[in-house]
Amino acid sequence: IEINSYFETMAIEKGFYSEDLIKKLAGKTSIQDIEEIPEEVRRIFVTAHDITPEWHVRIQAAFQKFTDNAVSKTINFPYEATPQDVEKAYLLAYRLGCKGITVYRHGSRKVQVLKPVTESSIETLGSCPTCTI
Repeated sequence: IEINSYFETMAIEKGFYSEDLIKKLAGKTSIQDIEEIPEEVRRIFVTAHDITPEWHVRIQAAFQKFTDNAVSKTINFPYEATPQDVEKAYLLAYRLGCKGITVYRHGSRKVQVLKPVTESSIETLGSCPTCTI
């Protein structure tokens, strides 16, 4: 389990850090619905899952405008995304002049690099000498 070091420092400094909170966060792809985290902190720590596919494309287009080569960026979609949602992102990328985009629908693969941690996998950390929460 990886914790953003800036988030961890801020959580400790602002007094809302706890092991229980970290375990709770490990099973999520966003912190936006965690009431224990102050709103001003939630606004700072936004994840790819909090950004709509349209804004992923717009961010890429804005960055690419000032880059000679193509820009690589994955457009993150929620599990519920439809083929029409993907089509809409590709068409927007085309209209904005993106040289290419990559899309990923969360949960579309049995194994994926970034994923929420289950409660059972958190429990096994105790037996791993190099793993920390």
